[in-house]
Order: sequence, then structure tokens, then C-alpha cells
Amino acid sequence: MNINLELYRIFREVAKSGNISKAADKLFVSQSAVSQAIKQLEQKLGGTLFHRNARGVQLTAEGEMLFSYVDRAVSLIENAQEKLENMRKLQAGQIKIGASDTICGLFLLPILQKFNKRYPEIHISVTNRTTRESVALLKSGAVDLAFVNLPVEEDASLSMTPVMPIHDCFVAGEKYAFLADSVLSLSDLREYPILMLEKASNSRRQLDAFLGGHNLEIQPAIELGSLALLAEFAKIGLGIAATIKEDVQDMLDARALYELRFAEPLPLRHVGLVQMKQVTPSFAAKAFIQILPSLTT
Repeated sequence: MNINLELYRIFREVAKSGNISKAADKLFVSQSAVSQAIKQLEQKLGGTLFHRNARGVQLTAEGEMLFSYVDRAVSLIENAQEKLENMRKLQAGQIKIGASDTICGLFLLPILQKFNKRYPEIHISVTNRTTRESVALLKSGAVDLAFVNLPVEEDASLSMTPVMPIHDCFVAGEKYAFLADSVLSLSDLREYPILMLEKASNSRRQLDAFLGGHNLEIQPAIELGSLALLAEFAKIGLGIAATIKEDVQDMLDARALYELRFAEPLPLRHVGLVQMKQVTPSFAAKAFIQILPSLTT
């Protein structure tokens, strides 16, 4: 049975008002339109819903039963519409983001702060994972957006947008600072202890691939899961750290670390936004994407 929801809305208002004239005023329609709607609903349902009397109308037993369901159903629909409108106005909702600790520190923190200040009613959750794990979370629907170290494996279901350039580099503390005085060859790295991220990270995989392209395989003296720790280990002289320049720029400026130069330039990479192509972003996700800075070069 296909019955227009508006007929139930009118029935509900008449039942609550007990008077067709009052219901018409609240609905901003004519009395005749309300009467016709009730008559049409009764015909479709095959029963009488109201008794007419001098004071107005009163629900029949069948009308009482119908009202008990319609009142709850219409209230739920109205509440849902109100919540959806609040989400559209960015006065409610949530956004779930997948990203690594490094990307959060390098890129996301100021954007999250700006977004939270502009839309304080939107709940933000961030799940820290590696690039591969963040993409897997996106595909499973556990997060709405993923921010990863590009490049990642091509996938027809994903769209990938560069949002921030990052520069791989090798840095050393005071112990190996003399190496910064000349231009080195990548092969020179074999002579020193090298500190690198763990193999699970996309940054490490990309660096290994780059070095492999120059017929160079490095067995790190120390492998860590944190760029911050790599920088600190290099600072105290435990070796030369493979890191991201943007992450150690303050230490470079303070001469706590020194960047090494190579005849073979390290390739430019990017932090990237990854989305599912066939999934329409929520209102909150769209708003978040809109405040992303255009930083690619």
C-alpha cells in the first residue's frame, strides 16, 4: 500500500488538535484541503479514523491505534530531518581520518586546529596507522579520508591528490657534521652507520627503492618507528639518519643537525589525500577537504 507521507502528517496534526480548523492553521493549508486529506487516507486504509462532533473530531478506536504508530514515526522522521539539516549546516556530524604520526605532525595538526575552531560541533577522530594500513581502513569504511605518503600502489577504486611536498634527506649530528662540508655520493653512505625507519613504513620502502635504483642497498645500524627518535639518535652521534627535511627543519636551523648533500638528488615526494572514488564524502568531510591548503609544487 503506497500512501503519501503528507497524508499521515495531516492526520497526526488533526488528531493532536482535535479540530480540523486548528490543524489547518498549523499546517498553513485550507480546511477543505485537510478534510480532503483525511477522507483520502480513510479511503486508502478502508476505515473511519475520526468521529465528527460539534467541538471538532475525535479519534475512533482504529484512529487511536494508527495515531500511536504515526505519531512516533513522523516524530522520528522530523528528528532525522532536523539532524540532517544540522549536519548540512556543519552544526553536527563527524569526520574520521587515517594518517601516520609523521603526517599528523607535519601536515594535519594546524588543519585540524583550524577545522575544529571553525566547526566545533563536528566530532573529529584520527586513527594513526602506516600508509598501507590507512588505505586499508579507508577501503573498509573505517575512515572517511586517509592522508598518506605518496606514491602508493595504483588502485582504480581510489583517488589520490597531492597536498604537501616533502623532501627526503640524510642528516647528521655534530659527530658527522664534517660530511656536510662537501658533496657526497650515495655510495659514501656505506661507510657510516645509517639510521632508518622500519620497513613497514612507506617512506622507508620508497627510499629503499630509490637507493636500489642506484645499485645501493643499505643495512641500517638502527631501525626505528619514529622520525623524531631518528633525529634525536642522529643528534647524539649514533649515525646518519634518513628522515624528512620538513620534520627536522627546526633542528637544522638551530645547527643541532646538519643536512648532507649528494650528487644524486633525492626525489621529491608528497603527502597525499586518498578517497574512495565511488563514495560521496559527508558534509563534514567535504568541509575538511575545502580547507586543505594548496601546497603542491
